[in-house]
Amino acid sequence: MIDSIKQRSIALIGARGAGKSRLSRKLGKKLERSVFSTDTQISFEAGGRTIQQIVSDEGWTGFRDREYEILQKVSSMQPAIIDCGGGILVEAPESRGIESFSQRKAAILQEYCIVVYIKRPMSWLLGKVEESASRPNLGGEPYEELLNRRLPWYEQVADIVLDADGKGTKDLIPMMLAHPMLAGLSEAARQPT
Repeated sequence: MIDSIKQRSIALIGARGAGKSRLSRKLGKKLERSVFSTDTQISFEAGGRTIQQIVSDEGWTGFRDREYEILQKVSSMQPAIIDCGGGILVEAPESRGIESFSQRKAAILQEYCIVVYIKRPMSWLLGKVEESASRPNLGGEPYEELLNRRLPWYEQVADIVLDADGKGTKDLIPMMLAHPMLAGLSEAARQPT
């Protein structure tokens, strides 16, 4: 466990479409910290293959193992902003089962990061998500069922739950930095070391 809050990374978690990527970039700029996207790092280390290609070639188990390795790597790069993929707390299903909670990834997040859950209403998330080359099909399961399973996992691991209902990035950054766990970080970023 890293003792100083100021030396810990900030990991943004939440469902696909919650706005983690944009918020991560803005927060990184505000706090003058490097920003790492787990999905981008996975793709980079896989020779530029898209997430969909990785899942097609290696299955969900291969992808989740890569995700674990990347999370270990970027979490040790202190302090940073980590834009976590929507399935960061997921382990691939065994045979034809359903995905499960990832104890190993949750443990890394909780040890090295301040974990911020960007909480959006179900209706928002369902309206934001569409399949693309960079976002693989989630196994044919209705997205709403997947969310019903995953949303409690985000809350379980989060240090901060940021209620983002009806709020944009310009509202969320000050809300986040006003939280007692993060208070003072924006001032500290401007002070010489």
